[in-house]
Amino acid sequence: MARPDLSGRRFDAVVFDLYGTLVPEFPRAEFFAAVDAAARVLGADPEAFREAWLDTAIERQTGAYEDGMPGNVRAVCRAIGLDDPPDDLVHLALAPRSELYRRWFHPRPGAADTLRTARERGYPVGLISMCAPDTPPMWRALELAPLVDVAVFSSESGLRKPDAAIYLRCCEGLGVDADRILYCGDGSYGELSGAERVGMAAVEIRDPDVDVATQLRPEAEEWSGPWVGDLRELLAWLPGRAPAADDP
Repeated sequence: MARPDLSGRRFDAVVFDLYGTLVPEFPRAEFFAAVDAAARVLGADPEAFREAWLDTAIERQTGAYEDGMPGNVRAVCRAIGLDDPPDDLVHLALAPRSELYRRWFHPRPGAADTLRTARERGYPVGLISMCAPDTPPMWRALELAPLVDVAVFSSESGLRKPDAAIYLRCCEGLGVDADRILYCGDGSYGELSGAERVGMAAVEIRDPDVDVATQLRPEAEEWSGPWVGDLRELLAWLPGRAPAADDP
């Protein structure tokens, strides 16, 4: 496969997306099956519950619910005219979602090797994720977490892709200017164009073994820029460097 042209740029850090990049994206059918299962547990109309679930996406992704996912479930119930369910019923409603995460929240092939090698070559590593509030604790328990220096989650920061602020928050944490950062993601939420607008060099991960038509991939963009089929291919643009004295 031909290497993407990054016009001879040199980088001082690398930043990754999470879902669809370092861990697999959820299959769309399985994701919505978990939403529909929650509706059945709660005695809700599945179509109305699913619509309200989608309507609360921004609040879910930006940490608007004080008690996280249980608060989101109660907000959806109120939106469709149901009383607030008791805690035990909320727990049962979220169980299919928890099982979905247990099946899919694991490193993609090449993820650990890529992160580890980038750090060994002297590059600080960042993560920027659009996610619900149940993701950050799962990430921190994942074996990849110690290989990332700075992680910015939308549900903790209140920032969203492709807004510039979420990228700049990560740049600030890494102590590296945006135009010295290589960014890799699957293209959800217009993230690649967003990364480019702040000055990063953006590369899409486009795994030929993954049928993206079956994946969740919210607000995916049509990307005509550089791409790789395997995360390890990024290492071609990350040769060994001597860390600066103020690197993380």
